[in-house]
Amino acid sequence: MNPFSNRKPVIDPELFVGRCDLIAAICERLTTAPPQCCAVIGDARSGKTSLLYYLRGTAPGRPICGDTPARCVFPYVNAGPYADLGVSQSHGALYFWRDLVRATAQALALPDDLPALPNQGIAETSIVDAVYALKCVVEDMIRRRDDHTFVFLIDNVEGIARLPRHTASFLRSLTQDPAIGARVAYVVTAGAPLSRLYPEDELREPSSFWGLFSSELFIGRLDDADIAALLARAPMLSAADRAWIRRLGGANLTLLLIAAAHVYDWRLHPNGSSPDDVERAAMEEARLLCRSWWRELTETRSTATDARAVLLDQNRAPTSAEAAIFEALHQRGLAQRDRNGWRITSTIFAQALADQPGIPSAETSLPPPPAPPAFTHLEGEVYAYLREHAGRVCSRDEVKRAIWPVSPPSDSALQKIVERIRDKIEPDPKHPRKLIAVRGQGYMLRRDVD
Repeated sequence: MNPFSNRKPVIDPELFVGRCDLIAAICERLTTAPPQCCAVIGDARSGKTSLLYYLRGTAPGRPICGDTPARCVFPYVNAGPYADLGVSQSHGALYFWRDLVRATAQALALPDDLPALPNQGIAETSIVDAVYALKCVVEDMIRRRDDHTFVFLIDNVEGIARLPRHTASFLRSLTQDPAIGARVAYVVTAGAPLSRLYPEDELREPSSFWGLFSSELFIGRLDDADIAALLARAPMLSAADRAWIRRLGGANLTLLLIAAAHVYDWRLHPNGSSPDDVERAAMEEARLLCRSWWRELTETRSTATDARAVLLDQNRAPTSAEAAIFEALHQRGLAQRDRNGWRITSTIFAQALADQPGIPSAETSLPPPPAPPAFTHLEGEVYAYLREHAGRVCSRDEVKRAIWPVSPPSDSALQKIVERIRDKIEPDPKHPRKLIAVRGQGYMLRRDVD
């Protein structure tokens, strides 16, 4: 089995490698008095969820970092599904707090005694009361373990931004309670800076949960030790193979995995293909992803920077807009600065933008990249999985296990996500031809329909 083809989150903390600097930065924040909250920002499949699983795997009572006396428990909740409940947002808050109670009890190895949830048709005020009751259950568990720090791990925190405001306010209130606040912190993950989840004026309100995160940590670039640990999954690769993979992927986890998977398959099954064929295949797989990164970088900075100017012209100092893009590329492990200035370190990235084999030349004309559907995080993950397995039926359980290794949603919640994907890819969503449901089996993204 190709050790680089499974790009799902790493659940077992014993299998987690790398990210030493990022973990050290999180530990530094969590071991202050009181502990500081951390926001980990990164692209999809950059390792955010694996990082939270690694922290969650820390045994209750075990020191978090070295010899520090801090004793932590790490309840984990994925907030992503709550963002996709549409008109059921109020019930989303209820389900989130129910899952937070369950995660806290599991982290403490306590019985899972949850209060009964109200029916769907109850009044809005009753939902708020039920949410408050669940919050009090969490508070009580924290009070009973007064020798522990509670670090709540909230994956895909974008989901909280879609829920009623009292959800965020109740989360913040745990840190403000005089009896327990000094032992409560949050480590959250998001695909974009938190400032883009809410209007700026809301972020500045003292009651906002988002004000707890004074700084953000970007997860994207791997250091040399991380890359060595990653490539050690395949000891049969030669030093030349490893250098080849690094040239193709730079220091970006996703591109390194793509490159390593293609090189590994080629070494085991050459089938008459050449190294150029391997590079073209890796670039083809990564093209849309690289273009989406480029589009996000330029659109969020309100600049129409020409890719050629950034990638090619090494004989002049970059403009301020170009320098900001280079810094962002550096965070993703795609660019490096040396005494001669900035340079792109990933051949895959450079080739994907240029849309032709080989390093782009100054005469290269870059066609505008096609705009992919504006998927939400979960829609994008489900669509990417179905696309990886296009042409065959994927069962509902298979999709849920792939996207939600922990706390999978119901079949109806998955169906709603599929319906929203259809709205964005089907000419007639009510009569789907591309993404079809196979009765009693699951879903299939067809290869034979454009």
